[in-house]
Amino acid sequence: MRKLVLILCSFLLLVTAQAQRDTINRVYNVKTKYELPAGGACIILSSLGFAKLQKVSAMTMDEVLNLNPDDVNAFDRPVIFKDPAGFKSAEKTSNLFLNISIAAPALFALDKKIRKDWLDLLGMYLVTHAVDNALYFVGTYSVRRPRPLTYNTSLDIKERYGEGKSNSFYSGHVGFSSAATFFAAKVYTDYHQIKGWKRMAFYAAAAVPPALVGYFRMQAARHFKTDVLVGFISGAASGILVPELHRIKKKYDQVSLAPYYVPGAAGITVGVGIGGPKKTRLFNTAVEKIME
Repeated sequence: MRKLVLILCSFLLLVTAQAQRDTINRVYNVKTKYELPAGGACIILSSLGFAKLQKVSAMTMDEVLNLNPDDVNAFDRPVIFKDPAGFKSAEKTSNLFLNISIAAPALFALDKKIRKDWLDLLGMYLVTHAVDNALYFVGTYSVRRPRPLTYNTSLDIKERYGEGKSNSFYSGHVGFSSAATFFAAKVYTDYHQIKGWKRMAFYAAAAVPPALVGYFRMQAARHFKTDVLVGFISGAASGILVPELHRIKKKYDQVSLAPYYVPGAAGITVGVGIGGPKKTRLFNTAVEKIME
């Protein structure tokens, strides 16, 4: 009977230890079979939202001719007067930095510690962009704000009106870029347990690509400064908060199990941890005791 108890205790210990190792090694709790297809579906559906937005944000020639730069706040107004000669080049450059940003998480493939969870991370990355897209649609469908170029009389009138001219608020390009780079920074620092100022340094680096996207979007007179700032904050919030909400909170082990055997008794020791490392108390309970 004692041998049977010891065997059962040992088996329970092994199972518990394995479960604890699995939990310790995991950083995020991602429901991949749900989140991956749901995130992908939302991204695909977003394309329909973008297409509709172009029509919703159309402006007529009369509406454009009635625009007055003085109606724009002083902080944003200088963007109106950018040189049209540089618009196309600036827009191409902003798209380049956007594409680089979106591809940034692919660098996880170079990290052995991270790439093993690539499917979970892909699902979480799609959810991040789905959330960011949702925030963007709420903002841009709710607010009709003419783009800076619609005010610029140095630009041919034919390029100042038409579809997609009143969706300046807010910058989707900057939002998508910051969602991607801050997601990458958040995930990397979580896996490698980087905290404090070192983590802030990663976030500072993550801010560079979306800042460049925003700069060139303004040079192309596609967005005002405030549009860029709101897009940056929205994307960064999505990139940080989605992984954070999935993160498995690592706390000190609350329960531990171990078999024990002494002459005259055998059973399982149940250790219950309370508080942090300096306040941990163990309560041992023999769940089964066999006396001679």
